[in-house]
Amino acid sequence: MRFDQGFLLWALPLMALPILIHLINQNRHKTIHWAATMFLLEAKRMARGMARLKYLLLMAARMLAIAALIFAMSRPWVGGWLGALSGDDADVTIIVLDRSVSMEEQDAQSQVSKRETALRKLRELVESSERNAKLVLFDSVTRKPLEITSVEALEELPVAKESDTTADIPGMMLDVADYIAGNKLGRTDVWVCSDLRANDWSAADGRWESVRSAFRSREGVRFYLLTYGEVAEDNLSVSVSGVHRRDLPGGAELVMDIRVQRAKGVESPTRVNATVVYPSSDPNKPNREPVVLELSGDQALKTGYSVPGLDADAEAGWARVELPMDSNPRDNVFNIVYSDPPVQKSVVVSDDPQAAHLFRLATGTAADNSLVYEVEVLPSAAAKAIKWEETALIVWHAPLPIETTAAQLEDYIRSGRSVVFFPPDNPDGTKFLGCSWTEWKTAAEGESFQFAPWRNDSDLLADTRSGGSLEVGEVQCYRLCGLETEKSVTLWQTSDRDPILTRIPTDQGGAWFCSTLPTPVNSNLVSKGVTYYIMMQRALARGAAGLGAARIVEAGTEGDDTAGWEPLDVPSQRVAASQ
Repeated sequence: MRFDQGFLLWALPLMALPILIHLINQNRHKTIHWAATMFLLEAKRMARGMARLKYLLLMAARMLAIAALIFAMSRPWVGGWLGALSGDDADVTIIVLDRSVSMEEQDAQSQVSKRETALRKLRELVESSERNAKLVLFDSVTRKPLEITSVEALEELPVAKESDTTADIPGMMLDVADYIAGNKLGRTDVWVCSDLRANDWSAADGRWESVRSAFRSREGVRFYLLTYGEVAEDNLSVSVSGVHRRDLPGGAELVMDIRVQRAKGVESPTRVNATVVYPSSDPNKPNREPVVLELSGDQALKTGYSVPGLDADAEAGWARVELPMDSNPRDNVFNIVYSDPPVQKSVVVSDDPQAAHLFRLATGTAADNSLVYEVEVLPSAAAKAIKWEETALIVWHAPLPIETTAAQLEDYIRSGRSVVFFPPDNPDGTKFLGCSWTEWKTAAEGESFQFAPWRNDSDLLADTRSGGSLEVGEVQCYRLCGLETEKSVTLWQTSDRDPILTRIPTDQGGAWFCSTLPTPVNSNLVSKGVTYYIMMQRALARGAAGLGAARIVEAGTEGDDTAGWEPLDVPSQRVAASQ
């Protein structure tokens, strides 16, 4: 028999505690022979047989109670005939496997990753339980159920191997709930293997309420968490943003922002060495440019770093940034591609001239002087005239689209571009992407809505590159329009849980719903314009990334068929040179 907390069995000698207490109690009084009471002792000896038997039974019961307590605390796995008698065997065992890049962090001694350790532990647990339940695997990359014929093959399955992706745990739990309901499963054990990273679990995600509702109504579903939450404090990861090519007299250069993140902050500034790799005339020997960053706290940032010497005639290319080997080799390399930047074009769909003007200001004011910005304003009746192929961002301030326009807008988002929806004056209940505007709500006279903490780790309201927070708390909202959604991620909400900024999960592109307007009667977004401007510019930049000839896509994103693709970076077919 296997025990989850087997080390507690070392406490079994405590069974002798009642005997020890008995011996101590027996010798705590001094015996004195007194003639006047000797006849009482003689009478007691005559009835001692039954009393002694009663005492021994009581002593044995106390010892068994202590043994049972220790046995229960050690959490035994009941299998075989004993498990069958209990009638508590699961019909199906579902494994929810987190294959995010953080699960590839290796133990310093064994050099085995968290993912591999979890798979081995699962195999041991399933084998020792002696159960014949059907095994089903949900991995965080494909998110599709896979029946496993043998637990021994679990570690060798392609869908259980390492990946460079993130995990969407709430989405996976909804998939599991749908699978259980769709297949009308009975007793089911759900094993979740994860390292509990905040960005994978998204505790503030509105879908968790749907997860709770889905499982609350189902009996016989049990959850187990197999977690490896320890983090290597010295692990470094690298990311790159703001990549663009800039022409120079007689040549060109590649400009980028490099960010290095440390699992735990340092007490004093520390140097971090990185390397930028980019093509040379010899495809087998790319150029290697050393970069030194200064780590302060838990991150190092080098903005506007330029790599000179690019071929002036080459309008597109690739590069990568490498870090030295550490406990997680999968987050030490960031690959990038670049091309001539496209025009940062926005289209504003609105019938309100005042709001349209404020949208034009936020999207048309240049955030980067090396780029070209354009804004076109259209009334809602002319939305079909949008030039979809050359537009990076659509600001939709009108009733939600229907029929042909709705289909075009969905295709537009799937192509990698961005849409920010703002509520119309008179919501009509139309549904788009599973969302619909409801009714306007106004704060008490002279007051504004109070905010709950917003999502500052990613997306439109993330902290700045230097680590500073946006001034979201200084914004005041006087009017909000209600929003009903099927699947969404709340980025900003009131203390009463009314959403202000909501993202709709999409495979590519971005779709956001903002429940207030920048006009003075609705909010002070314009007078406190930093938050509003950065929010709109980030949506524009994300949409523009889908326009150019080169596109940086996160690993795990569903996209075009990659059959026949060939890597331009020849060394990437092997291990990175710095590793």
